[in-house]
Amino acid sequence: MTARAQETILSKLFTLLSIIFAGLAGADYLSVAPAASTNAYGYCLQDYSSDTRKCSFDTLEQCIILISGRGGSCARQPWPSEGSAIAAN
Repeated sequence: MTARAQETILSKLFTLLSIIFAGLAGADYLSVAPAASTNAYGYCLQDYSSDTRKCSFDTLEQCIILISGRGGSCARQPWPSEGSAIAAN
């Protein structure tokens, strides 16, 4: 086999491997999905001083820590989203 033939084969092999690698890397990138929240913000904070409700807590403990010393309460979100774990319970 001549040097020219070996060079052509190696060039084609390199091109083929590059295409395969690019395809696998792209497939891997597209297969990564963001993690879903298990509670989808299942708890709400009712702040008495500002008369506001904020439903952005995954656990009751998170809500209680934030409202501590401010005057307010924490409770389950009254309107859970359709995909949340609360709606399934």
